[in-house]
Order: sequence, then C-alpha cells, then structure tokens
Amino acid sequence: MLISSILTLVLSAAQPAWHTDYDDACKKAMQEKKDLVIYFRKDDRLDEVLDDSEVKERLERFICLKVPASYQYKGERLLDHDALTEMMGRPGLAVVSLHDEDLPTNFHVISVHPFVRSRYQWVPDYGVEQVQTILDLPTKASLTQRSMIYAIRVHPERPQSVYAECHAAFLDHAKRHSARQAGLARQHHADIIAASNYFRSEWGLPVGIASEVVAESWGRVVGGENVLEAAFSSVEAWRKK
Repeated sequence: MLISSILTLVLSAAQPAWHTDYDDACKKAMQEKKDLVIYFRKDDRLDEVLDDSEVKERLERFICLKVPASYQYKGERLLDHDALTEMMGRPGLAVVSLHDEDLPTNFHVISVHPFVRSRYQWVPDYGVEQVQTILDLPTKASLTQRSMIYAIRVHPERPQSVYAECHAAFLDHAKRHSARQAGLARQHHADIIAASNYFRSEWGLPVGIASEVVAESWGRVVGGENVLEAAFSSVEAWRKK
C-alpha cells in the first residue's frame, strides 16, 4: 500500500499544472525562470495531444496557462492585445519568453500557432509530434527564428540542416536585411555578392553559390497571413529554387 501511494504521488507530480489566470501565470514563470505556454482553448481538438506523456514531460519545463479563446484581460479579449496580433484572434498555442529578463525577447511572444489551416498542403495539423517540436524550439530564438525553424522541421523532407548550429553572420545578415526592407516598406533581395563576401570574411571558409529567400507577413491585413505562414512560404520558395 505504501509503495502504491508513493507511486501515485510521483505520477501526480509529473502532471503539468495549468493556470487559469494570466497575471498569476506570468508571475510564477518569472519567479521560476520559465517560459509561458498559453493554450487558447475553444474545443477539445488539442486535449488528447496535451495529455500525451511525452508532451506533458516537455510541458514541465514551462509554466502553463489554459484559458478560453474569449478570455478577457484589462478590459479586452487577451487574443486581441497587440502582443498577440500574430495569433490572428484565433484559438491555439502561444509561447512567451520569461525565463531570462536579460534577453531581448524577454516578455515577447516567441511562438504563435493559431488554429488556421495553411495554404501549403505539406504543412501538418497540430498533433503530438508538432507540439513536441514547438516545445523543443531554441529558448533564446526570436519569434521569426522559431517560426522558420518550426517550418523546416515539419517539412516532409525533414532537411537535416535545421539541426546544425547557425553561424551568427547569417542571423546578422537576416536581421539587417529585414530592417532594411521594413524601413523601405518594400520586399527585395539584398546584394547577394556582397553578402557572400561578408559571410566568407566572417566564417573564414569558402562560400559557394549563394541564394536568398525573402518572404513577408501581413498579420491581419491582405489575406490574414501571419509570421508562421510567411515562414512556410519561405520554405516553399526555397524548395522550388
């Protein structure tokens, strides 16, 4: 009986605790230096997935908040707050960075997965494998970076490059060119020859023929494409080159 009781306690301890208040969940996440997973629930479509043993094991690394899609915060629906624009007002999963206050992503949304069907047929629905992928994304990466990594990892060809270590020079180039495009309000390619020379100087190794894939997201404007769909678009363009 004692062994059975201890086993029950151990199993109970392994269950992720789902908070129901946003402020309480954020406070606990900051205290425990964990990121916050928010599940905006409308129906039971993700219930079995979140009950999977491996998913629950990963969720132990987070503070978890489960609220209805209609959940109100400071006088308006939480999903309608500017910080969650990329959720497009839809139910689904979001991750907020709260584990390190010194990170530039601190208190920023770093993953958005609204329940919206992609226009690309190869993009899978959210099952156990996909949620595990979301929870395993790099904790220091930005929303754009995590969206791109997710898009590549769920691609049916499973390109192994996504598991390599990304050189800082590539991230720096992507950041600078994104800022340049945003400043001009125009999508365009960078000077790829100059970029290749820059990579060569930073990397210290020869760089072969380079190409660049550029995609843009429009939030709730122009068809409602968000940053995740833009990441899928980049992967689609890359595979067709």
